[in-house]
Amino acid sequence: MARQSVQAERIKSALTNIEYATSGERAVLLLLLAGRGAFSSDEVEREVMGPCLIWAPTGWSTRIALAAGARGYLVRMPERALGRALPTDALSAHVRQVVSRRIFLSELSPEMIASVATMFEKIEAELRNAAPGSETALHHCISLLLIDIWRAAAPPRLTTEQQPHRLSDRFLSLVELHLQNHWTIAEYARRIGVSRDRLNSAVRNAIGVPPHAHIQRRLMEEAKALLVTTNLPVSEVCYRLGFNDAAYFTRFFRRHESLAPAQFRRTYTPLYQTRTQEVSFADWP
Repeated sequence: MARQSVQAERIKSALTNIEYATSGERAVLLLLLAGRGAFSSDEVEREVMGPCLIWAPTGWSTRIALAAGARGYLVRMPERALGRALPTDALSAHVRQVVSRRIFLSELSPEMIASVATMFEKIEAELRNAAPGSETALHHCISLLLIDIWRAAAPPRLTTEQQPHRLSDRFLSLVELHLQNHWTIAEYARRIGVSRDRLNSAVRNAIGVPPHAHIQRRLMEEAKALLVTTNLPVSEVCYRLGFNDAAYFTRFFRRHESLAPAQFRRTYTPLYQTRTQEVSFADWP
């Protein structure tokens, strides 16, 4: 399925202007090696000149117009491919935060350009050759691209963050690592080395909700994804998410969704399988 929706295009030095547009169902990564053009996305408009890197996440209509002579690489990918490619370790929360916004990078190191170019070549080859394991290879390539973007866009900002933001980042990272362990907030605070009240204040100020609400939201996102993208029995989904009691998991799910897990699967799996626009689990009620 990813093979049919991930697109990789080499931008060659054409004699005429080139234009790329998306209605927002796909994220766009453009590495412009040479040339100039214009980028517009909703209310954002700006001139661009190579070398530069542009990242536009899903959810915004995007238009990229390049003048004749432009060279570079363009990769378009649906939200489903992005969700599967996000790192699952401590980096997940950081990378997710960075790639959820539009990014313009004009100061690119030779190493950054080489890394993105290498990943493009690999993605292009996997899409073209349809070799065994290409679906998995595509996901890994996209994951490496997302990490490249995070490395280039995040470190300067992260190193200057104030202490409360570092506490919240540490909490978000630990949640991704230990979501299935169902740690208490007190345990998270102990592992980070702060009081529960201080952790609660730092997380609420950083993301707008208290720690327990973020944990429950992440459990629901994972539960929804497993229910509509796999054939696992509800009891197995329950155990994969660290719940020891299927009945309790059902009550937990119904409290947040107003539907039992089995009802949610029957309602949304057909939608997931038939909609042309990619489905965002986070946007569902």
